[in-house]
Amino acid sequence: MKNKIKVWVAVIVTVIIAVSGCLTDEKSLQGDNQTKENVVTIRYLSSSAVVEPYEFANELGFFKGININRLGSTTGGPEDIMSVATGSSDVGHSAWVSIINAKVRGAEIKAVAGPMGNSPESWYEGTPYLSKWIVLENSSIRSAKDLKGKKIAVHTLGAHADYVTREYLSRNNMSKDDVQLLVMSRHEEVLRQGLVDVVAPVGAQIDKMEAGGGVRVLFTDYDIIGNQTHCGMFMSEKFIKENPEAVRQFVEASAKAADWAKDHPNEAKDLAAKIMKAKGGNPEIAKYWKGFGVREHALLQDSDVQFWIDELVKDGRMKDGEYKPSDFYTNEFNPYFGK
Repeated sequence: MKNKIKVWVAVIVTVIIAVSGCLTDEKSLQGDNQTKENVVTIRYLSSSAVVEPYEFANELGFFKGININRLGSTTGGPEDIMSVATGSSDVGHSAWVSIINAKVRGAEIKAVAGPMGNSPESWYEGTPYLSKWIVLENSSIRSAKDLKGKKIAVHTLGAHADYVTREYLSRNNMSKDDVQLLVMSRHEEVLRQGLVDVVAPVGAQIDKMEAGGGVRVLFTDYDIIGNQTHCGMFMSEKFIKENPEAVRQFVEASAKAADWAKDHPNEAKDLAAKIMKAKGGNPEIAKYWKGFGVREHALLQDSDVQFWIDELVKDGRMKDGEYKPSDFYTNEFNPYFGK
């Protein structure tokens, strides 16, 4: 019993320091089959500022035989992981570094599809990204060497932006010790007030900052990780084992919805606004939404995960060869896999 408690304390501590950014209303979004018998209800948490492929699937009527039920909002990947791992909810969404860290510490979870990524094939305009490293227009920072001693604001240490920053520095013959990584929210505010030198905001926050002018981009995560599904849509291994057909239907519908969004950008933005509003969020944010950025059919591949394994090995959190990408994800329930 004591060992189990120690494992879960380790999981919770790791998850709290790990991220993903990758975003409290108690309103539920439920499918049309709610009153039918023998229907599996898949529970989830989701920020009002984020839209998920399965929320699109629900609105598009793609679910047959399952329901989804939004339990409320989430502060991000760490909370999702704790909720799913303890059985409080059934599906979550987090950056790979958080998923890997949690699973290594004992959380029995596995990713089954991609919820968002940096794939140009399903991005509506420009180069895809989750995060951009932004400075003021008049900043003296023009390259990596100018970052020495500078303050960089990120949402969470040990997460997506943290490790992408480390890799950017490493490729420019610098280390994490050359900068100060600070956990801060309200990135636009702290940058414009001069409290930090660089910020690494996520998603629509970036477009809002750029639209306001007076800032410029130093680099993006796409420059570092390239075409990668940088988050995983995960479930507990217990739920997967007990509900394989429901998981299969859920993944298929989510994949179809992601494909639909890629092919219908204008309608997808309208649907994103509708979903955000239903969750108590600001539908105006949807105008900045540029798609899910996942590969066709929301399929995952080893390269999505290997980068993060390598980073954690370099950081001393894992041993080289101890884990492989397939330990953290599966395409088994995606009917498009192998076709």
